[in-house]
Amino acid sequence: MRTLSKKCALLAALVAAWFLVPAGRVCLAQSNDDIKTLVKEIQEMKAAQDAMQKDITAIKERLIPQPPPPFQGADISIKGDPSMGNKDARVTLVEFTDYQCPFCGRAYRETYPPVVAEYVKTGKVRYIVHDYPLEQLHPNAFKAAEAAHCAGDQGKYWEMHDRLFGDQKALDEKGLVASAQALGLDAKQFQQCLDTGKFKAGVQSEVDAGRKLGVTGTPTFFLGPTGNDPDKFRATEKIGGAFPYTAFKKAIDDIISPPKVKSVAKPAEAPAQKTAEQAKPGS
Repeated sequence: MRTLSKKCALLAALVAAWFLVPAGRVCLAQSNDDIKTLVKEIQEMKAAQDAMQKDITAIKERLIPQPPPPFQGADISIKGDPSMGNKDARVTLVEFTDYQCPFCGRAYRETYPPVVAEYVKTGKVRYIVHDYPLEQLHPNAFKAAEAAHCAGDQGKYWEMHDRLFGDQKALDEKGLVASAQALGLDAKQFQQCLDTGKFKAGVQSEVDAGRKLGVTGTPTFFLGPTGNDPDKFRATEKIGGAFPYTAFKKAIDDIISPPKVKSVAKPAEAPAQKTAEQAKPGS
């Protein structure tokens, strides 16, 4: 009985082995195919991930503002523009400005006073204003620029300039008229100047000139040696934004007294070695 049981167990084991071995081979083959498929899918996913990463990098490069190219210089017309300071000053400074721009207001409060005190009033800098009203952002800026020129018709351009920046919330027509009254201007003449748009074309021409120069925001400043032509100058420096006074001081001082370029000293040459013949006594 025990012998029969052993034989039955052995037979069962052989039958099981007969079924399992082929199945194992099939499973192994199936596993190899799956692995190949999985590897292919991983490679495809990796390629898709790399492509997505390139797209993300490209989007970031477009979204992150790139530094502007170095300023190469430009000729700027200043014919007939409001000018403060000595016309023969060593340096000419032109500001493209917007009376409603908060950054222009900050530049007026923080940078303009020391520049005027240290350089304009001392005869070193001629300060000129170019209008660059950004109408889409500041709907009252264009008319405010016209108002400054209308005041200039009565000899009060800079006084109106100061009032407009002094209260940037009062730039609607009512505020402009109030400023004219405060400055003692002829009200009828001032109003007629505004109503007829006497300086509208002139303001627009300065906006067009600014665009050609690459002005994209306000305030933007151009500086350079004054030169001999009273109607234009060659700007050699550009400052875009309401930078602190120190930035203007350095730019102006560098134009007045250009920094000297340090020459690189050549290394001393080692003394030539004597040949054996030259090294003999008496050589």
